[in-house]
Amino acid sequence: MACSPLLVLFAFFAASSVGVVAVSDGAAPPTPPAVATGGLIASTCNRTLYYDVCVASLASRPGSRRADLRGLASISLDVGLDHARATVSLAKALSKRHAAAAATGGGGAYAAGCLSDCVEEYREAVDGLRKSAAALRRRDYDDVNDLVSGAMTNSDTCESAFADKPGLRSPLTERNSYFFKICSISIAITNLLHGSTSRAL
Repeated sequence: MACSPLLVLFAFFAASSVGVVAVSDGAAPPTPPAVATGGLIASTCNRTLYYDVCVASLASRPGSRRADLRGLASISLDVGLDHARATVSLAKALSKRHAAAAATGGGGAYAAGCLSDCVEEYREAVDGLRKSAAALRRRDYDDVNDLVSGAMTNSDTCESAFADKPGLRSPLTERNSYFFKICSISIAITNLLHGSTSRAL
């Protein structure tokens, strides 16, 4: 089932709320020293909407256990960026396969068109996440979240295209769902980082 635009907005505000609550009640400690960062992954992910996905995604990256909160935010964006790039390649290959089948009378023209649209959507997502990484480096957290939210909308648009034709199933549903979750995680971590920075001022 495709995510609705309202779901994108809900996830954005819910992820934002998770971060705000965590810092406003004083539960979020100052960024701990590097030696304690293994625990930082768990405590940070506990403040997101998708704990298991968060822990698995962050812990899979070299250096994540030595990263501080800003490092974890950067890693989450890198995970999303790599996933988006891989989805571009997959969607492009699937589109060509369906187009070839359609050319020989085997059907698949509509699916090929949807997949072609997904290629463009994920290319935009890649661009957005690249810019969000740059925004994180300059500590523009509002810009980070705006760009990541836009990338979430790109994946939602990709998924929704298939829902327009009854009986057509998206081959990218699981990938779109994961991308949606990792983007939500990035927003939540950025809000935790933004909140800890605000308290230090």
